[in-house]
Amino acid sequence: MKLSVVVQRMVLPEVSGILFTADPITGRRRTVSIDAGFGLGEALVSGLINADLYKVDKETGALLEVRVGDKALAIRPRPEGGTWEERLPEAVRQARALDDAALRELVAMGVRIEKHYGKPQDIEWCIEAGRLYVVQTRPITSLYPLPEPAPSDEGLHAYASFGHVQMMTDAMPPLALQVWQLLLPFDRASPGPGGAPGESRIVTVAGSRLFLDLTPVLRHPILRHVFTGILGHVYEKVGQGLETLMGRPAFQHGVNGERATMRGVGRFAVPILARVLARLFIVDPTRLQPGVESFSESRVAGVRARLAAAAPGAARLREARRALSELFTQVVLFVAPNIGVGILGNRILHHLNRRGVIGGSEEDLSALERGLPGNVTTEMDLAVGDLTDRVRPYPALAELLRSRPATVALAAARDVDGGPAFLDAWRAFLERYGMRGPGEVDLSRPRYKDEPAPLIAAIVGGLGPASANRAAGEHRAHHAALTAKAEAAGERVIAASRGGLFGWLRARLARRWAKVTRTGMGLREHPKYLLVRVLDLVRDAVREAGALLVQRGALGAAEDVYLFRFEELIAALEAAQTPDLRPLAGERRAALRRDAKRSPPFVMASDGEIPALAARADLPPGALSGTAASAGVVEGLARVVLDPAREVLHAGEILVAPHTDPGWTPLFVHAAGLVTEVGGLMTHGSVVAREYGIPAVVSVTGATQRIRTGQRIRVDGTRGFVEVLDGGAA
Repeated sequence: MKLSVVVQRMVLPEVSGILFTADPITGRRRTVSIDAGFGLGEALVSGLINADLYKVDKETGALLEVRVGDKALAIRPRPEGGTWEERLPEAVRQARALDDAALRELVAMGVRIEKHYGKPQDIEWCIEAGRLYVVQTRPITSLYPLPEPAPSDEGLHAYASFGHVQMMTDAMPPLALQVWQLLLPFDRASPGPGGAPGESRIVTVAGSRLFLDLTPVLRHPILRHVFTGILGHVYEKVGQGLETLMGRPAFQHGVNGERATMRGVGRFAVPILARVLARLFIVDPTRLQPGVESFSESRVAGVRARLAAAAPGAARLREARRALSELFTQVVLFVAPNIGVGILGNRILHHLNRRGVIGGSEEDLSALERGLPGNVTTEMDLAVGDLTDRVRPYPALAELLRSRPATVALAAARDVDGGPAFLDAWRAFLERYGMRGPGEVDLSRPRYKDEPAPLIAAIVGGLGPASANRAAGEHRAHHAALTAKAEAAGERVIAASRGGLFGWLRARLARRWAKVTRTGMGLREHPKYLLVRVLDLVRDAVREAGALLVQRGALGAAEDVYLFRFEELIAALEAAQTPDLRPLAGERRAALRRDAKRSPPFVMASDGEIPALAARADLPPGALSGTAASAGVVEGLARVVLDPAREVLHAGEILVAPHTDPGWTPLFVHAAGLVTEVGGLMTHGSVVAREYGIPAVVSVTGATQRIRTGQRIRVDGTRGFVEVLDGGAA
């Protein structure tokens, strides 16, 4: 390493400021943003003046925005050292600090510096006697990375965050990202070398997260209308963000670029639509769940057999990669219609009810979404409640689980009263659900069978003072009561539909669609359950490969295997001389840690813009805005949970979390309400909250920072906001 000293002449500037070669507010990479004031830059950076703001199109040089600030003073340098403040006359303080010629020179300078360093720059500059000086430059660290690969056409592209829809926004390592590039069957690339499966071209990566390039669909006038309507229902903010980006001229100018065709979309949409219509009008609803379960079992058994038949190492990884590339096409064509018909049946009932075709109240129609039959995630959560019931009568066992690390407590449980029976039930639980866990869409994340702490925390949370008088099986009785209320609500809807002309037909359709709604929506979690079971098999093959590479000296730890893509691992395993992957693993681990600190946007553009959404005007003073996800209002103590393995949610508390996927939902058994930072009406946490009948507000920006554990809050799941009732303003 060489050290050097830079010696610069002291500059006595007339004008100085900061130039960003990408807009730090919107994220647009094509916009140069300049702040400028008179004299030294100290007045600007210290906030003593309202500086001028200039925004310039980097490529065309067009002046996009000018805001002349009130520059009340200038800090001037003294020739002998030190500074002094000069109060500026009105004519000067309201004048532009930069003319058009100076702006052009500044922009050209910024573009050269950015090109030299290969990334957007934060540049400090000043002008003395008409000459431009660069004082300092450094990367802009606040910008979220652009999705890769970059678009192949010149139009503006719009991306939606996959993690927000999946309710898991954490950074993922390269292999976990590639899993989803293989899984999603849309717009696949041609097979790679050796017949390697092609990956979905709509799946891009930015900041170690997945983003879906929806541009080809959104550029089609008919598909755009259909797709934004669906997205707006599933995840309101994603739909609004995409609408904002589609309104930009640059997006409209790209209509001659990549665009989906009705024929291309029809290859998937037509078979799915045909199956949905058959299930909506013809197929017996009682056949849906057995059909989906039979399909799932056969797929899991098939993947297990294929992996077992392949030799450990490269051959097994190849088979795992192939199995992933084939799985979702089958799921989309067979399982998706069974879920889609539940959502569609529910929408039809609400639509026809508003028009007086179907009877009943909106409250009864909403009740149909509670106590759903056959939901595998709800069944898992109820099983966690059963485990809690097994612990509650035994104080020594409860104290052991509460006071010791999970693995230590489980090892010692056999020696305390109630322990052996609890361990039998525990092993049975892991046999069925051990492949699940928080962040389970990430192949690299521990599962319950690897890290039981989240489950133990959920059990301990159900043993607090608030639940001391709970009877065994109360959680199942609560769910059964919701089921009974839903069935009664359905009967009221049917009865209210019988009156008038063709009442018999309306009642018959209401009965069918109520049944279809409940059955189909109860199957919503089955694709995820199938996926995590297959991922568990793939994970075993990957960890096995990691152990082989550690034995050969290629990796320092088996967990580093997730830092590499399938083709890299296969090549390393088949190489005549095993390569040393440890230096590259270190670089990628460091990059993953950096990305883990970033906050991913729910929507972004190919030029980096992250759209800002308009604030709601219907909120009470100080309320936190969100999306109404599960109706009802509840007041209680907040419990902020960032990691379900570390924090314990006690019965009756309101869960405040960054996100919730199926690995979090054992906490729902005890929660009085739910607040999350991400989510939409049809994302996982919202659906499960409605099924449990607990009020929920999702997509509350910064909820885990703006609400503190122990504060009393009110969650209005009907109108979509949260109020902090004590402890000061949020």
